[in-house]
Amino acid sequence: MRGAPHSGCAVSTPMFDIAVIGTATEDVFVKVPEARIIEVRHPDDTCAYLALEYGAKITVESLFLSVGGGSTNTAAGLARMGLKTLAVAKIGQDDEGNRVLSRLQSLGIDTSYFIRSAEHFTGLSVILTGFTGDRTILTYRGASAELREEEVPWEVLAGMPWMYVGAMSGTSAPLFLRLAEFAGDRGLNLALNPGSHQLRMGWEGLQPALEHCTALFLNKQEAYRLTGIAPRRGDQDEQEIFDLLHSAGCRYVFVTAGKDGVEASDGRQRQVLPAYRTRPVSTVGAGDAFAAGALTALIKGADLLTAMRLGSLNAASVVQSLGATEGLLTWEQANEWDRCTEPGGPCPERQAAALDRP
Repeated sequence: MRGAPHSGCAVSTPMFDIAVIGTATEDVFVKVPEARIIEVRHPDDTCAYLALEYGAKITVESLFLSVGGGSTNTAAGLARMGLKTLAVAKIGQDDEGNRVLSRLQSLGIDTSYFIRSAEHFTGLSVILTGFTGDRTILTYRGASAELREEEVPWEVLAGMPWMYVGAMSGTSAPLFLRLAEFAGDRGLNLALNPGSHQLRMGWEGLQPALEHCTALFLNKQEAYRLTGIAPRRGDQDEQEIFDLLHSAGCRYVFVTAGKDGVEASDGRQRQVLPAYRTRPVSTVGAGDAFAAGALTALIKGADLLTAMRLGSLNAASVVQSLGATEGLLTWEQANEWDRCTEPGGPCPERQAAALDRP
Protein backbone atom coordinates (compact mmCIF):
# COMPACT_ATOMS: atom_id res chain seq x y z
CA MET A 1 0.00 0.00 0.00
CA ARG A 2 1.28 3.48 -0.80
CA GLY A 3 2.15 5.88 1.98
CA ALA A 4 1.11 9.52 2.37
CA PRO A 5 1.25 11.77 -0.71
CA HIS A 6 4.79 12.87 -1.46
CA SER A 7 6.28 15.86 -3.21
CA GLY A 8 6.99 14.17 -6.53
CA CYS A 9 10.13 14.51 -8.63
CA ALA A 10 12.98 16.28 -6.83
CA VAL A 11 14.92 17.09 -10.01
CA SER A 12 13.29 20.48 -10.54
CA THR A 13 10.65 22.74 -9.12
CA PRO A 14 7.42 22.05 -11.05
CA MET A 15 5.57 24.88 -12.76
CA PHE A 16 2.27 23.16 -12.15
CA ASP A 17 0.42 21.53 -9.27
CA ILE A 18 -1.08 18.78 -11.42
CA ALA A 19 -1.26 17.41 -14.95
CA VAL A 20 -4.54 15.98 -16.25
CA ILE A 21 -4.48 13.50 -19.13
CA GLY A 22 -7.57 12.16 -20.86
CA THR A 23 -10.39 13.25 -23.13
CA ALA A 24 -11.65 16.62 -24.33
CA THR A 25 -14.96 17.01 -26.15
CA GLU A 26 -17.69 19.50 -26.86
CA ASP A 27 -20.98 18.74 -25.11
CA VAL A 28 -24.40 19.57 -26.54
CA PHE A 29 -27.00 19.57 -23.77
CA VAL A 30 -30.55 18.90 -24.92
CA LYS A 31 -33.26 19.32 -22.30
CA VAL A 32 -36.25 17.14 -23.19
CA PRO A 33 -39.04 17.49 -20.59
CA GLU A 34 -41.32 15.15 -22.56
CA ALA A 35 -38.95 12.20 -22.09
CA ARG A 36 -40.26 9.37 -19.92
CA ILE A 37 -38.30 7.17 -17.54
CA ILE A 38 -39.04 3.45 -17.68
CA GLU A 39 -37.76 1.20 -14.86
CA VAL A 40 -37.14 -2.52 -15.23
CA ARG A 41 -36.70 -4.29 -11.91
CA HIS A 42 -34.78 -7.47 -11.15
CA PRO A 43 -34.14 -9.10 -7.76
CA ASP A 44 -30.49 -7.96 -7.92
CA ASP A 45 -30.85 -4.52 -9.51
CA THR A 46 -33.05 -1.99 -11.27
CA CYS A 47 -32.40 -0.55 -14.75
CA ALA A 48 -33.90 2.71 -15.97
CA TYR A 49 -34.35 3.87 -19.56
CA LEU A 50 -34.95 7.34 -20.98
CA ALA A 51 -37.82 6.90 -23.45
CA LEU A 52 -39.01 9.06 -26.36
CA GLU A 53 -42.01 8.22 -28.51
CA TYR A 54 -40.81 6.42 -31.62
CA GLY A 55 -41.46 8.39 -34.84
CA ALA A 56 -42.64 11.51 -33.00
CA LYS A 57 -41.38 15.07 -33.32
CA ILE A 58 -40.23 15.96 -29.79
CA THR A 59 -40.09 19.54 -28.53
CA VAL A 60 -36.75 20.48 -27.01
CA GLU A 61 -36.88 22.96 -24.15
CA SER A 62 -33.29 24.21 -24.49
CA LEU A 63 -29.92 23.64 -26.17
CA PHE A 64 -26.61 24.47 -24.57
CA LEU A 65 -22.97 24.05 -25.67
CA SER A 66 -20.19 23.37 -23.17
CA VAL A 67 -16.78 21.75 -22.78
CA GLY A 68 -16.91 18.06 -21.91
CA GLY A 69 -14.86 14.94 -21.38
CA GLY A 70 -14.32 13.59 -17.89
CA SER A 71 -10.67 14.57 -17.65
CA THR A 72 -11.12 18.12 -18.92
CA ASN A 73 -14.15 18.56 -16.65
CA THR A 74 -11.91 17.61 -13.74
CA ALA A 75 -9.11 19.86 -15.00
CA ALA A 76 -11.59 22.75 -15.09
CA GLY A 77 -12.60 21.99 -11.50
CA LEU A 78 -8.99 21.82 -10.31
CA ALA A 79 -8.15 25.12 -12.01
CA ARG A 80 -11.29 26.73 -10.59
CA MET A 81 -10.10 25.59 -7.15
CA GLY A 82 -6.88 27.51 -7.72
CA LEU A 83 -4.45 24.74 -8.72
CA LYS A 84 -1.97 25.39 -11.52
CA THR A 85 -3.27 22.84 -13.99
CA LEU A 86 -1.83 21.43 -17.21
CA ALA A 87 -4.15 19.42 -19.48
CA VAL A 88 -3.16 16.95 -22.21
CA ALA A 89 -5.73 15.72 -24.73
CA LYS A 90 -6.38 15.45 -28.47
CA ILE A 91 -8.91 17.48 -30.45
CA GLY A 92 -9.60 18.18 -34.11
CA GLN A 93 -8.62 21.14 -36.25
CA ASP A 94 -12.18 22.42 -36.27
CA ASP A 95 -14.42 25.03 -34.70
CA GLU A 96 -15.43 22.64 -31.93
CA GLY A 97 -11.77 22.20 -30.99
CA ASN A 98 -11.26 25.97 -31.01
CA ARG A 99 -14.17 26.40 -28.59
CA VAL A 100 -12.80 23.69 -26.29
CA LEU A 101 -9.39 25.40 -26.14
CA SER A 102 -10.90 28.84 -25.62
CA ARG A 103 -13.05 27.69 -22.70
CA LEU A 104 -10.23 25.81 -20.97
CA GLN A 105 -7.83 28.70 -21.41
CA SER A 106 -10.43 31.08 -19.95
CA LEU A 107 -10.35 28.94 -16.82
CA GLY A 108 -6.58 29.32 -16.55
CA ILE A 109 -5.72 25.80 -17.77
CA ASP A 110 -2.48 25.40 -19.69
CA THR A 111 -3.32 23.73 -23.03
CA SER A 112 0.17 23.99 -24.56
CA TYR A 113 0.37 20.22 -24.97
CA PHE A 114 -3.01 19.66 -26.62
CA ILE A 115 -2.69 17.78 -29.90
CA ARG A 116 -4.65 19.02 -32.96
CA SER A 117 -5.55 16.16 -35.30
CA ALA A 118 -5.94 16.69 -39.04
CA GLU A 119 -7.51 13.24 -39.40
CA HIS A 120 -10.25 13.27 -36.77
CA PHE A 121 -12.96 15.67 -35.66
CA THR A 122 -13.18 16.87 -32.08
CA GLY A 123 -15.14 14.46 -29.91
CA LEU A 124 -18.79 15.35 -29.38
CA SER A 125 -21.41 14.25 -26.85
CA VAL A 126 -25.15 14.88 -27.11
CA ILE A 127 -26.61 14.83 -23.61
CA LEU A 128 -30.34 14.17 -23.34
CA THR A 129 -31.64 15.41 -20.00
CA GLY A 130 -35.08 14.50 -18.68
CA PHE A 131 -37.27 16.01 -15.97
CA THR A 132 -35.27 14.40 -13.11
CA GLY A 133 -31.93 15.89 -14.15
CA ASP A 134 -30.47 12.47 -14.95
CA ARG A 135 -29.22 11.97 -18.47
CA THR A 136 -28.49 9.68 -21.37
CA ILE A 137 -25.36 10.51 -23.37
CA LEU A 138 -24.69 9.85 -27.06
CA THR A 139 -20.93 9.99 -27.60
CA TYR A 140 -18.76 10.37 -30.67
CA ARG A 141 -15.21 9.99 -29.33
CA GLY A 142 -13.40 11.30 -32.41
CA ALA A 143 -9.93 12.71 -31.77
CA SER A 144 -10.29 12.28 -28.01
CA ALA A 145 -9.68 8.52 -28.39
CA GLU A 146 -6.67 8.92 -30.69
CA LEU A 147 -3.94 10.22 -28.35
CA ARG A 148 -0.76 8.21 -28.96
CA GLU A 149 2.22 7.50 -26.71
CA GLU A 150 4.62 9.58 -28.80
CA GLU A 151 2.31 12.61 -28.43
CA VAL A 152 2.47 12.61 -24.62
CA PRO A 153 4.96 15.16 -23.14
CA TRP A 154 6.72 12.64 -20.90
CA GLU A 155 9.56 14.97 -19.88
CA VAL A 156 7.07 17.58 -18.72
CA LEU A 157 5.02 15.02 -16.78
CA ALA A 158 8.16 13.80 -15.03
CA GLY A 159 8.37 17.09 -13.14
CA MET A 160 4.77 17.02 -11.90
CA PRO A 161 3.95 16.42 -8.22
CA TRP A 162 0.53 14.97 -9.24
CA MET A 163 -1.01 13.34 -12.29
CA TYR A 164 -4.71 12.70 -12.88
CA VAL A 165 -5.54 10.11 -15.53
CA GLY A 166 -9.14 9.76 -16.65
CA ALA A 167 -11.00 7.31 -18.86
CA MET A 168 -9.30 6.31 -22.12
CA SER A 169 -10.54 4.27 -25.05
CA GLY A 170 -9.70 3.44 -28.65
CA THR A 171 -6.11 4.12 -29.69
CA SER A 172 -5.56 5.94 -26.38
CA ALA A 173 -6.58 3.01 -24.17
CA PRO A 174 -3.08 1.51 -23.63
CA LEU A 175 -1.90 4.86 -22.28
CA PHE A 176 -3.88 4.34 -19.06
CA LEU A 177 -1.52 1.62 -17.81
CA ARG A 178 1.53 3.29 -19.36
CA LEU A 179 0.85 6.57 -17.53
CA ALA A 180 0.25 4.77 -14.23
CA GLU A 181 3.51 2.85 -14.54
CA PHE A 182 5.31 6.09 -15.46
CA ALA A 183 3.95 7.77 -12.32
CA GLY A 184 5.11 4.83 -10.21
CA ASP A 185 8.59 4.82 -11.77
CA ARG A 186 8.99 8.59 -11.27
CA GLY A 187 7.49 8.67 -7.78
CA LEU A 188 4.57 10.92 -8.74
CA ASN A 189 1.28 11.07 -6.87
CA LEU A 190 -1.35 9.53 -9.12
CA ALA A 191 -5.12 9.99 -9.20
CA LEU A 192 -7.15 7.60 -11.35
CA ASN A 193 -10.72 7.66 -12.66
CA PRO A 194 -11.02 4.56 -14.87
CA GLY A 195 -13.65 4.43 -17.61
CA SER A 196 -15.64 1.63 -19.18
CA HIS A 197 -12.70 0.34 -21.24
CA GLN A 198 -10.54 0.06 -18.12
CA LEU A 199 -13.33 -1.68 -16.20
CA ARG A 200 -13.68 -4.23 -19.00
CA MET A 201 -10.03 -5.13 -18.38
CA GLY A 202 -11.15 -6.60 -15.09
CA TRP A 203 -9.32 -6.83 -11.79
CA GLU A 204 -6.25 -8.59 -13.14
CA GLY A 205 -5.91 -6.25 -16.10
CA LEU A 206 -6.20 -3.05 -14.07
CA GLN A 207 -4.20 -4.10 -11.02
CA PRO A 208 -0.85 -2.89 -12.46
CA ALA A 209 -2.28 0.65 -12.46
CA LEU A 210 -3.85 0.39 -9.01
CA GLU A 211 -0.55 -0.45 -7.37
CA HIS A 212 0.71 3.05 -8.22
CA CYS A 213 -2.52 4.86 -7.28
CA THR A 214 -2.62 7.55 -4.60
CA ALA A 215 -6.31 8.43 -5.04
CA LEU A 216 -8.96 6.36 -6.84
CA PHE A 217 -12.35 7.72 -7.88
CA LEU A 218 -15.21 5.34 -8.75
CA ASN A 219 -18.98 5.34 -8.53
CA LYS A 220 -20.64 2.54 -6.62
CA GLN A 221 -21.58 0.50 -9.68
CA GLU A 222 -18.02 0.75 -11.00
CA ALA A 223 -16.57 -0.31 -7.64
CA TYR A 224 -18.64 -3.50 -7.60
CA ARG A 225 -17.83 -4.22 -11.24
CA LEU A 226 -14.08 -3.70 -10.85
CA THR A 227 -13.68 -5.80 -7.72
CA GLY A 228 -16.12 -8.51 -8.83
CA ILE A 229 -17.92 -8.41 -5.48
CA ALA A 230 -21.62 -9.26 -5.67
CA PRO A 231 -23.87 -6.50 -4.23
CA ARG A 232 -25.76 -8.68 -1.76
CA ARG A 233 -24.56 -8.01 1.79
CA GLY A 234 -24.64 -4.21 2.07
CA ASP A 235 -22.02 -2.82 4.45
CA GLN A 236 -19.99 -6.02 4.44
CA ASP A 237 -19.68 -5.85 0.65
CA GLU A 238 -18.53 -2.26 0.75
CA GLN A 239 -15.89 -2.88 3.38
CA GLU A 240 -14.58 -5.76 1.30
CA ILE A 241 -14.38 -3.44 -1.72
CA PHE A 242 -12.27 -0.92 0.18
CA ASP A 243 -10.03 -3.61 1.67
CA LEU A 244 -9.40 -5.11 -1.75
CA LEU A 245 -8.58 -1.77 -3.39
CA HIS A 246 -6.23 -0.80 -0.56
CA SER A 247 -4.48 -4.17 -0.79
CA ALA A 248 -3.94 -3.51 -4.51
CA GLY A 249 -2.02 -0.33 -3.60
CA CYS A 250 -4.58 2.52 -3.55
CA ARG A 251 -3.93 5.06 -0.76
CA TYR A 252 -7.28 6.85 -0.88
CA VAL A 253 -10.46 5.35 -2.33
CA PHE A 254 -13.62 7.41 -3.02
CA VAL A 255 -16.87 5.69 -4.02
CA THR A 256 -19.71 8.03 -4.99
CA ALA A 257 -23.39 7.09 -5.07
CA GLY A 258 -25.19 10.17 -6.41
CA LYS A 259 -28.08 11.25 -4.19
CA ASP A 260 -27.07 8.55 -1.68
CA GLY A 261 -23.81 10.33 -0.90
CA VAL A 262 -20.23 9.08 -0.85
CA GLU A 263 -18.04 6.65 1.04
CA ALA A 264 -14.26 6.89 1.27
CA SER A 265 -11.37 5.22 3.02
CA ASP A 266 -7.68 5.86 3.58
CA GLY A 267 -6.97 2.35 4.83
CA ARG A 268 -7.20 3.39 8.47
CA GLN A 269 -10.67 4.85 8.61
CA ARG A 270 -13.77 4.60 6.46
CA GLN A 271 -16.09 7.58 6.27
CA VAL A 272 -19.68 7.83 5.03
CA LEU A 273 -21.14 11.19 3.99
CA PRO A 274 -24.79 11.77 3.02
CA ALA A 275 -25.42 13.88 -0.06
CA TYR A 276 -26.26 17.56 0.25
CA ARG A 277 -29.84 18.17 -0.82
CA THR A 278 -30.26 20.22 -3.96
CA ARG A 279 -32.53 20.64 -6.97
CA PRO A 280 -30.65 19.06 -9.87
CA VAL A 281 -30.97 20.51 -13.35
CA SER A 282 -28.43 18.10 -14.84
CA THR A 283 -26.19 15.50 -13.18
CA VAL A 284 -23.56 15.64 -15.94
CA GLY A 285 -20.14 16.39 -14.48
CA ALA A 286 -21.11 15.73 -10.86
CA GLY A 287 -18.54 12.96 -10.45
CA ASP A 288 -15.82 15.03 -12.11
CA ALA A 289 -16.63 18.00 -9.87
CA PHE A 290 -16.46 15.74 -6.82
CA ALA A 291 -13.05 14.46 -7.88
CA ALA A 292 -11.76 18.00 -8.42
CA GLY A 293 -12.92 19.22 -5.01
CA ALA A 294 -11.76 16.15 -3.09
CA LEU A 295 -8.40 15.97 -4.86
CA THR A 296 -7.71 19.67 -4.32
CA ALA A 297 -8.36 19.18 -0.62
CA LEU A 298 -5.91 16.26 -0.47
CA ILE A 299 -3.25 18.23 -2.35
CA LYS A 300 -3.71 21.11 0.10
CA GLY A 301 -3.25 18.72 3.04
CA ALA A 302 -6.85 18.35 4.23
CA ASP A 303 -8.10 15.20 5.93
CA LEU A 304 -10.30 12.55 4.33
CA LEU A 305 -13.64 13.85 5.63
CA THR A 306 -12.89 17.42 4.55
CA ALA A 307 -12.00 16.15 1.08
CA MET A 308 -15.34 14.33 0.92
CA ARG A 309 -17.29 17.40 2.05
CA LEU A 310 -15.65 19.83 -0.38
CA GLY A 311 -15.95 17.37 -3.24
CA SER A 312 -19.62 16.81 -2.48
CA LEU A 313 -20.35 20.53 -2.27
CA ASN A 314 -18.63 21.13 -5.62
CA ALA A 315 -20.77 18.40 -7.17
CA ALA A 316 -23.93 19.82 -5.58
CA SER A 317 -23.15 23.20 -7.14
CA VAL A 318 -22.51 21.79 -10.61
CA VAL A 319 -25.79 19.87 -10.81
CA GLN A 320 -27.77 23.08 -10.31
CA SER A 321 -27.24 24.08 -13.96
CA LEU A 322 -26.60 22.64 -17.41
CA GLY A 323 -22.93 22.16 -18.22
CA ALA A 324 -20.23 20.23 -16.40
CA THR A 325 -18.07 23.32 -15.82
CA GLU A 326 -20.67 26.04 -15.28
CA GLY A 327 -21.24 25.71 -11.53
CA LEU A 328 -17.73 24.88 -10.34
CA LEU A 329 -16.77 26.46 -7.02
CA THR A 330 -13.55 28.18 -6.08
CA TRP A 331 -11.61 26.93 -3.05
CA GLU A 332 -12.88 29.88 -1.04
CA GLN A 333 -16.50 29.33 -2.07
CA ALA A 334 -16.35 25.63 -1.26
CA ASN A 335 -14.99 26.33 2.22
CA GLU A 336 -17.59 29.05 2.80
CA TRP A 337 -20.37 26.61 1.86
CA ASP A 338 -18.78 24.02 4.14
CA ARG A 339 -18.93 26.38 7.11
CA CYS A 340 -22.65 27.02 6.69
CA THR A 341 -23.93 23.64 5.50
CA GLU A 342 -24.30 20.29 7.23
CA PRO A 343 -23.95 17.03 5.26
CA GLY A 344 -27.39 15.74 4.34
CA GLY A 345 -28.84 19.23 4.67
CA PRO A 346 -29.93 21.61 1.92
CA CYS A 347 -27.14 22.85 -0.31
CA PRO A 348 -26.90 26.62 -0.79
CA GLU A 349 -28.52 27.99 -3.91
CA ARG A 350 -25.70 28.79 -6.27
CA GLN A 351 -25.34 32.54 -6.73
CA ALA A 352 -24.35 34.21 -9.98
CA ALA A 353 -20.97 35.08 -8.47
CA ALA A 354 -20.11 31.40 -8.32
CA LEU A 355 -20.29 31.32 -12.10
CA ASP A 356 -17.86 34.18 -12.70
CA ARG A 357 -15.16 33.02 -15.05
CA PRO A 358 -11.55 34.04 -14.47
